[in-house]
Amino acid sequence: MCLRYSLTRLTLVAFTEALIEAADATGDWTPGYNIALTRRMPVVIKCPKPRLEAMSFGIVVPARPPARKATIMGNARADTLLQRPTFRDAARHRRCLVPADGFYEWEKHGTARLPHYFTLRDRQPFFFAGLWEPANDPAGPASFCIVTTGPNALVQPIHDRMPVILGPNSGPVWLGDEPLDPAQLDRLCRPLPAEMMTGHRVDARVNNVHYEAPDCIAPIRAMFPG
Repeated sequence: MCLRYSLTRLTLVAFTEALIEAADATGDWTPGYNIALTRRMPVVIKCPKPRLEAMSFGIVVPARPPARKATIMGNARADTLLQRPTFRDAARHRRCLVPADGFYEWEKHGTARLPHYFTLRDRQPFFFAGLWEPANDPAGPASFCIVTTGPNALVQPIHDRMPVILGPNSGPVWLGDEPLDPAQLDRLCRPLPAEMMTGHRVDARVNNVHYEAPDCIAPIRAMFPG
């Protein structure tokens, strides 16, 4: 699952008639090389025009018996968005774009977890498909999660899921606040073609959610072409 990603820079992005300039529009945003749950990060919402908003990574699901405490959900499966009560309303009316420039998945190797970092082949920033929820506490932030789908041929040897990465044509459609029918969701949530991406293994220091440095994304050895 995609519970860790990077956003090392924000750039000027055009969607429909809106220009979203990222400088420090969210106030407290700083580059992130190992972004984990609960970190406040910028997302793009439509309200009614596209704008950047700082939100907490991970939607809080209230505890239900026999669970004793709330759960933080960083991912939502694309194939069950319209069935699961946790995500159904957000999938219809509160879809968002999550700026990123890479993400991590972990390979199981015996008892070890080996982190791998994936980016676009041209190393440009992109958007994950996301969902968001308003804050439960008026004083707290809204929250978001990342939608996942099946893996492409590049990610599949490492993990059986990958985040939905939206192209320039699909981003504006996803950002709309009107419900999408199942066929539209299926088209938008297909895995990005493997030939558009590259990846490499990174140091196990990334396993520590508190480790944050530019060398998080540096390859320790070439794993994939490109």
